[in-house]
Formats: sequence, structure tokens, C-alpha cells
Amino acid sequence: MKIVIAKEKIMRLFLASQMKHPKSVVRLKDFLGRDYQNKNVVYIPTASNGQKWGAWKLGESIKVAKSLWKSLKVVELEAFSREDTLEEVIGKPDILWMAGGVPGYLLYWIIRRGLDQYLKELLSSGTTYVGTSAGSMVCAPSVRLAELVPGENERGAGLFPGLSFINFEICPHYDESKYETIRKFWGKSKLLLLKDGDILTVVEGRKVVLGEETYLN
Repeated sequence: MKIVIAKEKIMRLFLASQMKHPKSVVRLKDFLGRDYQNKNVVYIPTASNGQKWGAWKLGESIKVAKSLWKSLKVVELEAFSREDTLEEVIGKPDILWMAGGVPGYLLYWIIRRGLDQYLKELLSSGTTYVGTSAGSMVCAPSVRLAELVPGENERGAGLFPGLSFINFEICPHYDESKYETIRKFWGKSKLLLLKDGDILTVVEGRKVVLGEETYLN
């Protein structure tokens, strides 16, 4: 009898600072490949609800997603009951898009729903993770940047453990005018300063920055 050993899929992450930036859209299409429009997509706008409930409906991120796919499934982590399983609500999408907003709020709902564990299963079985802003930040070991740097001030954000898909943290929407402020409040751990339009990709553990590669510490 021939024994067939299933090959584990490669983890694929596409982490953007801002998805509405034209460079981000072009780079996402290249990353996903020619048949990207045929992919099954789940879009999670929960982080935006942390700013104002339902704000994502008029945001640029969902407009970009809808311009790429005629049909996509929107899942608000706050909106389904405890009786509903993640397998039922999210399923096994080809692409899971985690939109931007408030990172600590997003992590709370990811953990509360058990999505932190389910994501590991999805990514190991072939789902591509697309994150933008807060959706990129949560892939780090923590999002404590959100409560350290003036202008963010999300108290308690650092209490929630990140997904740890990467071993450093991300500062989205970076520009040089913010450098001294970030340096003043940041600690000794590694921080990727990601400008709008720039991307961090991770494929089989190999990390590549598409754009300017700038780290603090």
C-alpha cells in the first residue's frame, strides 16, 4: 500500500501600511498571482469598528477589496453568536483580509473568538493573510506601539498578546517627521517603520520589504 504524506502549505503574509495606496494594490496583485480574481475572500473590518461602529462601510479599504473581487464575504467578529463556529462563519478562504483601525480592539476580538488559534490552522492549510495597518500590526508579538506613541494612545493595547507570525513589531503610516517621537518612546525591541505604499511579505519564513526597509533598533 502506498502511503501519501500531505505536504504542509507555506505560510504567506502580505502586510501593508495602507491598502488604498496605488503601490499597495499593484504589489498585492503581483503577490497573489494572475488568478487572484478567482480566489475566495473573507474580509474582516472589526478594527475599524473600534473607531466608530460601521465606519468601515464608507472606508477606502473595503472599496479597494470590492474593486478586486466582485464577491467577498464580510465577517465582523463582534456580530456573530458564540454558538456559531469559526468554521461556519469564516470557513476555509483562499484569502483572509484583516483591515485597519484600532489594533488593541482588533486583538481583543481575535482572541475572544479564538481566531488566533484558527488562523494558525488556516495559514498552515494555504490561506493567504492580507493585513493593512492594524491588520498588519496584530501579526507581531504585541501592538504596544499603539499605547506608547502620542497620537495613538490606545490604553491597554499592549496587554493583549499578538499573533507572533513575525518576530518584530510594525509601525504603519510612517514618515520621517515621526522618527524622533517614535524613537523617544520606543524600547529596545525591533520595530519596522513602514511607509504607506510599502509592504512586508512573508513566505515560508522569508521576510521581504517591498519599498524602503527601515528598522528602529
